[in-house]
Amino acid sequence: MATTKNIPITRMDCPTCIPVLEREVKRLEGVKEARGNYMTKNLRVIYDPDSVQLEEIEAAIERVGYQISYKRYPGVFSKLRDLFKRKESKSVPALTDEEFPGKVLHSSRNVAVLFTSPTCPTCKVFKPEFEELAERHEGADFYEMDIVSTERWRDYGILSIPTVLVFKAGEVSDSFTALPRSEEIESAITA
Repeated sequence: MATTKNIPITRMDCPTCIPVLEREVKRLEGVKEARGNYMTKNLRVIYDPDSVQLEEIEAAIERVGYQISYKRYPGVFSKLRDLFKRKESKSVPALTDEEFPGKVLHSSRNVAVLFTSPTCPTCKVFKPEFEELAERHEGADFYEMDIVSTERWRDYGILSIPTVLVFKAGEVSDSFTALPRSEEIESAITA
């Protein structure tokens, strides 16, 4: 017999969060339906409790960077400590609008650009994968562009983040959105 659970989500900052959450939860065996509502910041999940437990569903939500309202998480001060500990990745440097033409459009190498935002939970979850990918592929360039402090993303119709654009000879060859798969990006950057 199916169970329905409405899970209140915090840190759901944009409507593009919904497909990421739904897709991640639907991957679990036993989940029949996952439907998000941005206005109420709620995820309605219909699942078979004999096949999947609520804790597994909650873990899937947290895996993509979101929090559940009825659970306790580290406080503001621990988050501030983490912010001060962070440093820019050597394998994925930040890119400005002014640097974009020279480092991306006129590059003789394949380039992958991650468009992100510091407040996007999914971006925070995906960034380590992107950095790891950059470290494995020295024959290509990898950059990150913060959509809050840049404007170049508008030229490419970026409507959701994280988005990765792969450039070859100055042209977009591939685009990946809503929690991109590193295997797909790797395939695109090496092809």
